[in-house]
Amino acid sequence: MHPTLVRKSLLAAGLALCFAASAQAKDLRISMYADVTGFDPHDTTDTLSYSIQSGIFERLFQFDSKMAVVPVLATDYTSNSDATEFTLNLRHDVTFQDGTPFNADAVKANLDRLANPANHLKRNSLFSMIKSVEVVSPYQVKITLNKPFGAMINTLAHPSAVMHSPASLKQYPNEQDLSVHPVGTGPFKFVEWQQGKDVKLVKFDNYWQKGWPKVDSVTLYPTPEDSTQVAKLKSGGVDAVYPLPSDLVDTVKSDPKLDIAQDPGIYLYYIAFNTQKKEFSDVRVRQAINYAIDRNLWLKVGFAGLGSPSTSPLPKNVQFYQKQTTPDYSYNIAKAKALMKEAGYEKGFDVEMWSSNKTDRIRSAQFLKQQLSLIGVRVKLVPMDAGTLTQRLWSTPKPADAKVEMYYGAWSASTGDADWALRPLFATESWIPSAYNVSYYSNKQVDAAITAGLQTADVEKRKAAYADAQKLLWADAPMAYLGVPDNLVGKSKDLSGVYMLADGSLIFNQAQFK
Repeated sequence: MHPTLVRKSLLAAGLALCFAASAQAKDLRISMYADVTGFDPHDTTDTLSYSIQSGIFERLFQFDSKMAVVPVLATDYTSNSDATEFTLNLRHDVTFQDGTPFNADAVKANLDRLANPANHLKRNSLFSMIKSVEVVSPYQVKITLNKPFGAMINTLAHPSAVMHSPASLKQYPNEQDLSVHPVGTGPFKFVEWQQGKDVKLVKFDNYWQKGWPKVDSVTLYPTPEDSTQVAKLKSGGVDAVYPLPSDLVDTVKSDPKLDIAQDPGIYLYYIAFNTQKKEFSDVRVRQAINYAIDRNLWLKVGFAGLGSPSTSPLPKNVQFYQKQTTPDYSYNIAKAKALMKEAGYEKGFDVEMWSSNKTDRIRSAQFLKQQLSLIGVRVKLVPMDAGTLTQRLWSTPKPADAKVEMYYGAWSASTGDADWALRPLFATESWIPSAYNVSYYSNKQVDAAITAGLQTADVEKRKAAYADAQKLLWADAPMAYLGVPDNLVGKSKDLSGVYMLADGSLIFNQAQFK
């Protein structure tokens, strides 16, 4: 008896291929907050690099501005009911920038590469559930998994799940070489990367979406200093700033030549509590801190008030989000103090809070320190540069050796699905160094709900499982859920089609000037 097939036609939600006629094409110049780290999305972990790579490469599926999955190089798919087999139909008449045809063989070459742990790719863990990829026909592939995984299609829309030209993979088997010779199916071809200076892309004339791109070239400049970025925009030296620092919003708004693209994000900011530490092993303390923070004021201090306070462990634009109302973590100092007293900490305690040393993070962390002082939690701030923070946070081999007590950070569920929002941060299997559960949190009921959400392709069953997980995590509070800032891009008023997706990545494929 054949397994029941769950048909998931995405053609109706497909990428819009018909756009208004373009104005005269020109060059697009973008200032970005840092430099790219390389050009192999399979071996990339930072959102900025994914942004630039997305001009060169494409995926089987993609997210639209609302984080809904839409087809790109795939057209639709079917799956069996227990989410272990996925059959994808592929788009015809697409070629890579080196002339190699896009087909099922290309998909197999890329997914096999991602799923093979021997390649030591940074994104292998996202695809380790792939058991085999079978070429059914020139434009159809069947993916078989080694365990049920209901989030598979969303995972194929992750920024890392791109299609390299098979010819390029063969020509550059060494990762170091491949990383500087990117060849995809996207609208722009890679020209040059001068580290610390710029990245240059040019229009791919044989791009499959006819009439696109509308600009002849794209040059991206790393400019770490916020004020310098905005000065370049105001002077006409660049056409867009990614992202626009929130404390410079008014500067851009006051300039009649400039505009702001503002879109909801899915970057959840939080304070993680190391639940192995005595004070944070008590749920009353964790809840007290959630009550002690004025989230709207936190948004004003850190993000010019542009965003939304947390109402769940999931951001609103992540699939299966459900608003939580119990407990009601509205700002309530009296409730926070009562919980601290009940837990035996009426006089409070001393604690360290780690964060990055970026200006905006330090400013927000100082505000949080002040808020928590009102309930006796005496915070010592420990800001660190990115390298030091990464090493101290994510490389601890044993929980008993972890020095972190509180951590102020953020997480983007870049698959757009509840699984990647919850499992890396809250599952027992995700304790550092396996993943990112910096709270060293463990709850069998939460683990069961997260697992149940992956064991089926049935949307309603997944929804019910993640509803349970959210309810449990909200009440158990292994972190203080703060909020989700909006994504901001500063740009010239005559430029459209340049904006940020909810995951924080920049989209410029549909850029055009009036």
